[in-house]
Amino acid sequence: MERNITISKKKTPQSKATHQRFEIQDIDRRSSSVEIYPDHLVFHKIRQPIVLLEIFSDWCIPCRGMLPYLGRLQKENAQDLFVIGLLVRSDTAESSVRDLMKHYDASFFLSVSPDNERLINALLPRLHLPKNYPLPLTLLFKNGKYVMQISGAVPYEMLQTLINQLKDKEKD
Repeated sequence: MERNITISKKKTPQSKATHQRFEIQDIDRRSSSVEIYPDHLVFHKIRQPIVLLEIFSDWCIPCRGMLPYLGRLQKENAQDLFVIGLLVRSDTAESSVRDLMKHYDASFFLSVSPDNERLINALLPRLHLPKNYPLPLTLLFKNGKYVMQISGAVPYEMLQTLINQLKDKEKD
């Protein structure tokens, strides 16, 4: 079985634009917002220093495979990590999305907001990512600074190792 996984580590690109704000809301009606500045992001109502932003769709089989990993990561790293799922390219009813999350034991902040696509479209050029981005797409941030992206599904152990490395850097 051939697996196509791309990992790249880049510094946050600079932009001449000021900041943009996007509202996100999860399936339990909890809300937050994300502000995009030229050199960092501000995640409102999120206290953890590490944010994993998972861009996925419910029809994408590799995306579905990532759901239990993301839920497990959130549970096991609750002090340091906040997982945000951004559902895109979907016209599935919210009740079906809730059933999907329950089926995969994926308890993390899953945004079903209409702002998801706008947020992603604002992020892509700042991170030098193509408009036709792959799914799933994992973006890691620490203290609002872009750390890295992972294109494609990856094993839980790899994500946990990356999170541990980010936690260890905080101790230094």
